[in-house]
Amino acid sequence: MNLGHWRKRYHSQRGAIGDTPEAPRLAELMQQLEGLETRLHQLKAGVANLVQLQQLQDAPPTDAQRSAQEIAHLQETADNFELELASRVVSWQHLQEPFWQAVRFGGLGLLIGWCLAWFVYAR
Repeated sequence: MNLGHWRKRYHSQRGAIGDTPEAPRLAELMQQLEGLETRLHQLKAGVANLVQLQQLQDAPPTDAQRSAQEIAHLQETADNFELELASRVVSWQHLQEPFWQAVRFGGLGLLIGWCLAWFVYAR
């Protein structure tokens, strides 16, 4: 038995590492991971702002006007952060597939129902 022939055949069947079908999926997963890391940093910053806002509201006022401006700024930042989180949770991209499935199967159910009603009442 020729051992060199077996090695050549084995390596030719394995293919190159970059030619695997998992390579594009891996790149996509890495991009999603980077996006999640960015969101995590934003979430941590938002939570830190909320904690700072809570501490400022609980602390006795030393300079009333400066504190009021800082509280207003932090409140605005917290509102923007909350709005951004809400928009990420409910977005068209996440609802697009279930919406079209409901339209498709709801419409199909309606047509089947009309057909069955027609068969029943036609007799």
